[in-house]
Amino acid sequence: MMPQRKIHQLMMVAGLVLAGASSESPGADGANTTKIFGIQVSGATRTDLAWLERYLGIEFPAEISEADVVQIRRKLMTADVFTDVRIRVEGSTSKLVIDLDEKWTTIPVIRGAYGGGTPLLVAGIYDMHAFGRLLTLGAETKKYGSSPPGFTLWAKLPRAGSGKGSTGIELWRDFRRRSYYSGSGELSGTLGFDSAYARFYHLVPILAEVDPLDPEILQAGVELLTRRDRQPLVEDIPAAQLNLPEGQNSTEHRFLASFVFDNMEVEDQQLGGQRLLIKSGVSQSEGVTDPGISNYSEAEAFSFYRPENNINIATHAYLQVAGSPTVANAFHLGGFDSVRGFPDGIRHGAFAAYGNLEVRREALTAKWLKVATVVFADVGIAGKDFAEARQDVFRSAGTGIRLSIPKVHRLVFRLDYAWGKSEKISTSGISLGLNQFFQPYKPL
Repeated sequence: MMPQRKIHQLMMVAGLVLAGASSESPGADGANTTKIFGIQVSGATRTDLAWLERYLGIEFPAEISEADVVQIRRKLMTADVFTDVRIRVEGSTSKLVIDLDEKWTTIPVIRGAYGGGTPLLVAGIYDMHAFGRLLTLGAETKKYGSSPPGFTLWAKLPRAGSGKGSTGIELWRDFRRRSYYSGSGELSGTLGFDSAYARFYHLVPILAEVDPLDPEILQAGVELLTRRDRQPLVEDIPAAQLNLPEGQNSTEHRFLASFVFDNMEVEDQQLGGQRLLIKSGVSQSEGVTDPGISNYSEAEAFSFYRPENNINIATHAYLQVAGSPTVANAFHLGGFDSVRGFPDGIRHGAFAAYGNLEVRREALTAKWLKVATVVFADVGIAGKDFAEARQDVFRSAGTGIRLSIPKVHRLVFRLDYAWGKSEKISTSGISLGLNQFFQPYKPL
């Protein structure tokens, strides 16, 4: 059976050739093109039409080829706010007719992690397409164990302008009680803290002259973060493990240069392509045991492959290297967002690296519900530096299920069960929530 995506593309090509045959002319590369004088949109009940025209980035009148039609559809689908997009040429008006099937994009947030350590419960709401302009607005409250609830507010333009830029701001207030573990996995102490921080980033296209329909995105920009930590409540944690505040307050300021490569494609909740994010710069700490300026770098990569129409092979890798193990810079390895099956904070440190592999297979597909099975493997290390981190490798594997509603943006219920093992520890745990465990475009 021919994949649905190929059928859509053939239909669009046929529509372009038949409807616009009388006005065809050879383009600069020899391909037949049709002169288009504008767009006509149907199905846009929530989408702002001025935003849509700016996002496409096409200046009319324009010579449109068959390949351009395919790329226009890909660009709209990759915005991930449409269930389907159909495109044809209206011969009588020489307009590009775009028929949209919109997703519902106001999404509740419910997720958690259990199975040892401090349990996490997150609840909130966000909209990926606020005001019909691909603007993300959201709010969450987080509760770690018996700590008071904190909150997060954010606003983002993940594909600003013609889809080639990105900007965003986040505001956090965290009340948290972290658990710390010995080398054998026994609970060794806790750290309770009160943090507030703000993060801002801005990315622009690297190349001055960019084809708005080119699926590849190259961006460069900056990220700024400022954080304040009140003196934490420390119980039984050796002072050498973290660069802790000495007085009532400590501050952290981070200045990073950023680079992004992206050629991701979204089709019917399946992903294809790669996304790479690199950030590197300096972090300045004040009010801690060892204040000063240190290096800080992050790298994160996603890759998705579709060997068959109902199978998605997803891989993810993350690396952090920080020069100082302040509370802001310490990475905590575990089941919340890195290696499933282990308690959050099973290892921590200024250096961390982990990877995830998932094979996602759609077992049932209906108009309003999709059921997918998942098998996965995670691996990670963390410590004060690479030499320490590599001494104990944390591995896990497991299986899970995904229930999703195609017409609602990223509404995926996730339930995973993982078995974890390191050199000295054997454990298991449940990870559950909305959205995939990892995904290249995060609402937050």
